Amino acid sequence: MKFHPPSFALGVGTAVLLMGKKQHLRPVVVEIAALGLHLGRLGLGLIERQREHVEDLFAEVTERVRQKAAGGAHGQRAAHKSNGASGLHGEPSS
Repeated sequence: MKFHPPSFALGVGTAVLLMGKKQHLRPVVVEIAALGLHLGRLGLGLIERQREHVEDLFAEVTERVRQKAAGGAHGQRAAHKSNGASGLHGEPSS
């Protein structure tokens, strides 16, 4: 690989500049790291909520299969009328 003096000078100059401005750059690095941590926690919260929705959907599917396996006519009619949330929230079923 060929030695390129302007690139070497630019690298040395950047290193000297960064070492001289280390105290000035520290708050910027801390703020960027704090923002990254905050965004990571927001992302984890979003993933957790979506996982909970999938678990709820799976529970509804499991209950529907259980009702069909029992063969009860009342259970099948209730499954078509409501998703079960109306009983939890005190709302009339449709």
